[in-house]
Amino acid sequence: MYVCDWSITSSVVDEFAERLPGHKETDWRVSWLPGRLLTREQAIAAMELVELLYDPATAGDDRTHSLIAGIAEQLGIRPIDIAVALSARHPGP
Repeated sequence: MYVCDWSITSSVVDEFAERLPGHKETDWRVSWLPGRLLTREQAIAAMELVELLYDPATAGDDRTHSLIAGIAEQLGIRPIDIAVALSARHPGP
């Protein structure tokens, strides 16, 4: 994950976060959470979350499941809602 003052990108998945110009410094938008304004810390957490979910090396790992649940709670999103949002954005073959 690459974190800058204005953007956050991933080398794992084609999602991003960006600070909104003309808004408060704390207003960030995350590509897979349209319509929600997040703080920078929440945007980083959302990007960490999406990377965890798309990393095949962590699939089925209990520690990863705990991390996902914790980040989801921090963002105020149920894990099932995250799965639905991401599956709609990245449909399988």
